[in-house]
Amino acid sequence: MLANYIIQFYMLFMSHTIDINQDIIPLIVEDSGTQEKMVLPEKPIAMDVMIHINKIYGINTVDETYGVDGYFVATWYNETYDNTVEEVRIYENDIADEMIGKSIWIPAFEFINIIGNRNVQNKQVIIRPNGKVTYNERFDALFTTEMDFRKFPFDTQKFVIQLEGFSYDTRTLYFDEVNSPLPFDPNEITEEWEITSKRAYINSYEYSHLDENGTTFSRYNIEVTAERLVAYYFWQLIVPLFLIISISWSVFWIKNISDQLTTSFTLMLTLVAFNFNTSSMLPNLPYRTFIEALITVGYLSIFINLVIIVFGSAILKKKSKETYTRLMTYCRYIFPMAFLILTTIQVIVFLY
Repeated sequence: MLANYIIQFYMLFMSHTIDINQDIIPLIVEDSGTQEKMVLPEKPIAMDVMIHINKIYGINTVDETYGVDGYFVATWYNETYDNTVEEVRIYENDIADEMIGKSIWIPAFEFINIIGNRNVQNKQVIIRPNGKVTYNERFDALFTTEMDFRKFPFDTQKFVIQLEGFSYDTRTLYFDEVNSPLPFDPNEITEEWEITSKRAYINSYEYSHLDENGTTFSRYNIEVTAERLVAYYFWQLIVPLFLIISISWSVFWIKNISDQLTTSFTLMLTLVAFNFNTSSMLPNLPYRTFIEALITVGYLSIFINLVIIVFGSAILKKKSKETYTRLMTYCRYIFPMAFLILTTIQVIVFLY
């Protein structure tokens, strides 16, 4: 019995010792018992990183934000584990949190263009006998990037995720280049959008607030390019806009000037309300969008209608009723043709 207890105690001690000695490359060591200093390794640690996107959702064009649900995986080799770990070891969630920073070194990763904190639903650390370490987490977070709405609602946007190592610059850690193309699934984004391409690349970014001479960090970028599906906006914006503008030309068939003015002013107010509804879909922009250019043409069309009706009635109708009637007849054809020409020019300027 005593011998069995001794053997069990020895085995328990040995297994505990293996766990305790899972130290990574000593990037940080204690100095004089009070301060910590960075000890650079002989060569930087090369990391393979990958972000798999499950869904891009909650796209808010006003705030230029979007939610991302996905997996983040980082893989690197640690020679400390080579020949010391005899089998694959997997640590998950709370156990992984207890091990990280004590017996397992995992760098703090930071998403650069994130808003708030990322929610980590599950995490996993895998250590293999050949020294390969894999960190895997399921996350969701709110991201932001600059968007270009000049072609709205025929626009194409890039949804970007940027990742860096928070404490480790390129002297100690860098991300390996991404050589293989990234596959994508149409279901990775909400139904309003369609993914056209996806790519990942590595670059460097220098920060001056950490060091007077600048500190350079390796950055992993993933870009998802998607175009807006225009069917909803075609029926909700473009078709009603064209109908409002077309109806404004009906004043040239109305004989009573009072009815002409009433119709034009009513359509002008309708267009103003339509413009307010459209502007609420976009942020305050320093440039014009395609839909705003069309609305501007609508304003001009109705305004010129009013000018022709007022001055034509006040001047031409008194002098020559035939001349006024001829003017109204010409306007029935000139206005649609002018609108068609202006719309074609705007399509060429904005969309091509």
